[in-house]
Amino acid sequence: MPELPEVETIRLQLEQKIKGLRITGIEVLTKKSFMGEERDLKGLRVLGVERRGKITIIELEKGVSLAIHLKLTGQLIYREEDKGEYCEQKDGPFAVCELPNKFTRVIISFDPPSSRQPAGLRRASKLYFNDLRIFGWVRVVGDIGEVGGEKLGPEANDEKSFSFEYFKNILSKTKKPVKLVIMDQEKLAGVGNIYANEALFAAGIVPTRKANELSEDDIKILRNSILKVLQEAIKHKGSSDRDEAYRQITGEKGTHQNYLQVYGRAGQECPRCGGIIKRIALGGRGTFYCGNCQK
Repeated sequence: MPELPEVETIRLQLEQKIKGLRITGIEVLTKKSFMGEERDLKGLRVLGVERRGKITIIELEKGVSLAIHLKLTGQLIYREEDKGEYCEQKDGPFAVCELPNKFTRVIISFDPPSSRQPAGLRRASKLYFNDLRIFGWVRVVGDIGEVGGEKLGPEANDEKSFSFEYFKNILSKTKKPVKLVIMDQEKLAGVGNIYANEALFAAGIVPTRKANELSEDDIKILRNSILKVLQEAIKHKGSSDRDEAYRQITGEKGTHQNYLQVYGRAGQECPRCGGIIKRIALGGRGTFYCGNCQK
């Protein structure tokens, strides 16, 4: 599932492309994937693109927003009319050479930018919501606080709301393994399996440690590691896992998978000490760590 860095990458790219455009139509190809009245959105201008946890929020006029959750296999691919398309692979469930394809669930059409470009360069455009497994959704909401009926904690890349005192408080109240706590979206929004593994490795903390047993120094180091790991992943446009479902809005893969230290590297040498990276199941998720480096 795309996590904070992937969704933030999509947010930043969409903000640049669609802010100021007007929706000319929404085509719903799979009813399960869209919730709301698409006709109510026609003609509304995009005011901006925000993010809450793992949810992309397209803010529109009249106090309306489109909330989009990619879940496991969702994609948001943006295409301008008559412009060359990125194409890397023509086959497979996550190929984006030809759109719409059989996994396209919703198509949002926009009018060309007005005075921002010379008339000859103006192009209409479309945003394709693709989803192989149909777990994701596009939802019309009247309030950003209603993005998915989910109660979300502070953003994991927000140094102010994700403060040391806040982090210390939530960790001190539970004996759960620390990895499960930092993946709990009600406590910390945006961290999923990939970056929980990476942050704990960077902090030298084993994922199975009881949260309330972490010292103040441990907590400070882990908080800083979470912030740094997320920042680096955003810089590298997110991670495309082995299934390559996650794509930037161009259709290109992220590159941070090339920088992962432990995630998906079971049986390989630890990049820090040369030990062997282990894999266990924790909370039903694959968990990767070095038994030498992480205590």
